[in-house]
Amino acid sequence: MAALWACGKPASRRQIAERLPDECRWADSTLLNFLLRLERKGFVRPDKQGNKNIYTPLVRRTTYCGAVTAEHLQTLYGGDLRQLVAALADTGRVSYAQMERLARWLDNRVAESPEYDYD
Repeated sequence: MAALWACGKPASRRQIAERLPDECRWADSTLLNFLLRLERKGFVRPDKQGNKNIYTPLVRRTTYCGAVTAEHLQTLYGGDLRQLVAALADTGRVSYAQMERLARWLDNRVAESPEYDYD
C-alpha cells in the first residue's frame, strides 16, 4: 500500500513495483497476488486500462495501518497491547525513554476520552 500511495495517483503494477523498497523486490506474480488480496479486503480498486489494471487506493494510510496493526496484534499477542510493548522492550527494540513518552501520550489520550477501560 505504501508503494501505491507513493505513486500519488492510481498506478499500474509496474509503477507500484518501481516504488517498492530495495529489500522488497517481489516477483510480478507475488505483487499481483498481493494486490488481489488488497482488492478482496476492499483496500484497492483495479480499473482495466487496455491490457493492464490500474490500481486506486480506497483507504487512507491511517485506516489501512490501523487495520493491519490490529490484525497483527491479534495474531501475535491475542490482542494484548501490553504483550506487544513488553516484547519490544524486552528485545531492546523500544527504549525506556520511548516507553515514557508512550505512557504520557496514553495518559493524555485517556484523559481526553469519555470511556475508560482499565482491564
